[in-house]
Amino acid sequence: MNQKEIIFSGVVCYVNDERADMQLFQNSLKQSDVIFQGDRVQSYNFYFQNNYLKISFSDGSAKPRNPNVFNVKTYEQEPNPRQADQAEPKDFFCILDFSNSYLWLSNTQKKTMITDYFKNTFQTAQVVLKDVYDEAKFVETLKVLDSVRVSAAPNLFTETNTLSKALSEEMHGAYEATLDLKYDKVIVKENILTWIKSIFYNKTNFKKIVIAGRDEKNLGMFFNNNLFSRKIEIKADVDDNGMFNPDDVFSKLITKIEEEINAEK
Repeated sequence: MNQKEIIFSGVVCYVNDERADMQLFQNSLKQSDVIFQGDRVQSYNFYFQNNYLKISFSDGSAKPRNPNVFNVKTYEQEPNPRQADQAEPKDFFCILDFSNSYLWLSNTQKKTMITDYFKNTFQTAQVVLKDVYDEAKFVETLKVLDSVRVSAAPNLFTETNTLSKALSEEMHGAYEATLDLKYDKVIVKENILTWIKSIFYNKTNFKKIVIAGRDEKNLGMFFNNNLFSRKIEIKADVDDNGMFNPDDVFSKLITKIEEEINAEK
């Protein structure tokens, strides 16, 4: 069987400012759904496997429709056999990993299809996808701070000016502490950047660093020292029409995800 390359990009999925909760998705999602909007049709299929939600979805429109097509064998122009009231959808894939709230998308330009569907399904839920950045790009791009969560031995918080020495000593011998700070549209100034840089400088001493914020366009951005690469490339089976086999795509993507998770341990 022929194979074709497919590239997945990773973003972090937040629902109501929290990591994606598997129970919410299991209780709310249908196994499949089709939505018609004028000339456009969108379809969704959802499958749960262990800590993963596998999503195959498609998007297509009846218009625009070129009345002619080219035959790649005869090199001649022919009338388009697709009727004016028929839509030819394109397939896309994504996986939501509930262990770290990471969403892998085969086409990031279609991420609003996923977030809009989740918002409509959960009704009142706020669904936000945050891009993952490396340290340098994060510091350069961060304009608004949303949250900071760090875990380490209590004395380290004092060394990095994260907590006062007195407060650190009040932890009564705890071997690990987690500081979880949330902000309301705090503009990032030099003092905040200096603080974040000091956390990055001491990153090897922290067990966990998670910082969320927004850029100058108010788009979500995210740093997590425990998350791995932001892109995964695989080769998956395609049929005679060049269409991917969803089972093969998901199987190989999950294998690659777990290989990278295990490599980080």
